[in-house]
Formats: sequence, C-alpha cells, structure tokens
Amino acid sequence: MSDHDLVRRMAESVMHATKEYIASHEDYSEILKYRLTDTTRKIDMVAEEALNEAILREGIAARVISEELGERILPEGKVPDHTLVFDPVDGSNNVIMGIPYFCASLAISKKAYNATFKDIDAGAVASVSSGTFYAARGEGAFHDGKKISTTVSEAKPRYAIYAYGSGKIPNSIVAIQEENCVVRTIGSIALDICMVACGSFDAVIDSRNKVSAYDIIASGLILQEAGGVISRISGESLDDLPVTIGGISIAGSASDRFHERLLKKINVK
Repeated sequence: MSDHDLVRRMAESVMHATKEYIASHEDYSEILKYRLTDTTRKIDMVAEEALNEAILREGIAARVISEELGERILPEGKVPDHTLVFDPVDGSNNVIMGIPYFCASLAISKKAYNATFKDIDAGAVASVSSGTFYAARGEGAFHDGKKISTTVSEAKPRYAIYAYGSGKIPNSIVAIQEENCVVRTIGSIALDICMVACGSFDAVIDSRNKVSAYDIIASGLILQEAGGVISRISGESLDDLPVTIGGISIAGSASDRFHERLLKKINVK
C-alpha cells in the first residue's frame, strides 16, 4: 500500500461524506463553536468524523493534527505509527455561499512525533469539483491519475493573492496586483496551491500571517513534486517547521526562477 494511495483514499472518503451531508441536510452551515480566527461548523465535524472512520477502516494508528479538533490519537489507546495533518474543509466560506470550490486536505508522515514539513511522505487534496490531487515524496504529483507539472506564464502572470482582512495591505502586494497580471482570490489556499501545481496559476501569496500547516502541508508537497517551490514569504524554507505551526505567511510558485523574482517584489523595502 503506497503512501499516496492511502492518503488519497482517506481524503476522497472525507470529501464524499462532506458532499453527501451537504446534499441531504440543511444544517451543514450551523455554527458549533466560535474561535478567534475562525468558526467550527457542522460540516467541519462531519468531515472530522469521516476521517476517524477512514483511519479505523484503513487499520492504521495515527497522531492526528486537525484544524477543528487539534491533536488526538486514533484509535484511542493505541501507539501511533503515523502523523496525519488534516484540514477537513478548506474553503468553508465557499460551502456556505454555495461556491463549489473547497476541499479536504490530508498529509501523512511515518514519523509519529515531532514531525516537520520535510518529514511528510505524501499528501492528497480531494476537491468538491476538481477531482483529487496527490503526491508522494520523490514520486511526482498527480491529478486523478494523470501526472502533472507546473507551467509559467511569463507575459501575464496568474496569481492567487490573499492580503485582505488583516489591516493595511502591504504596498509591495498592491504593486504586484497593479502589474499586467491576472489575480484571483477564490477562497481555498490548498486548492489554489494545487492549481499552481497543475499549471493554472503561476503563484499563490498569503501575506496575512494566518496560514497554518494543515492549510498547506499536503498541497505544498504536491506543488514541490510538480516542479514548484513553496516557502515563507520572507524566503525562509518551511522544511524544519513543525507540522503544528500556525500564523505564518507563505508564497508558492511554479518555478525556482519565478519564485526568486516574486520574493524580491514582495520583500522590496
């Protein structure tokens, strides 16, 4: 059983349960808990329970780090042999607004404790309308069975930019958006990073100091395996960051060369 097959099956199982619940229940948007930076809705907990069931079905023991439930061991009382990093519904506001652009994001490491970004062995992003993206370290990136790779649009770069809702937008980000380019903000950073991986975007920027590992750790591996690069917005590597990290800003690009140029623009003084 390959790592990417395992995470792909589990992520797709979560997305299937999520779609089924949305189609058959009217309470999927019900707010269960308010947090400082987010809210937990009924649909988030449906997805969390779907992952629990998938773990039991696959017969693994895992330390799970997730957006909604934090850290837990499944099955309870077992000694974990994996770490799973999970965002049950990335793009939950899109769910509430009826926009079919959201996903379940899942990454796996054979290191049960103290895992960092570089310890992630495989990741999968199962979307509601764009299929499933997945990768295993050193084996390339795939979209529904087809190998994918990045491309760069030099003449008119294509960006997904998240800079709103956290005070003044940095002047360097404003300047990028004023160039001859295409900018989209669609509401699921995990899917946006996958869109860089498959050639639809050239780069993703989130400058708000709001990104957590569970948002990007699966899609970040997918991007790297497709030929792209992802880092902190300062240019620092993500490799040694713990999989529990939160509150960072990131940039992901289709190539090293494009990334280097982009970071120079972002970090201009």
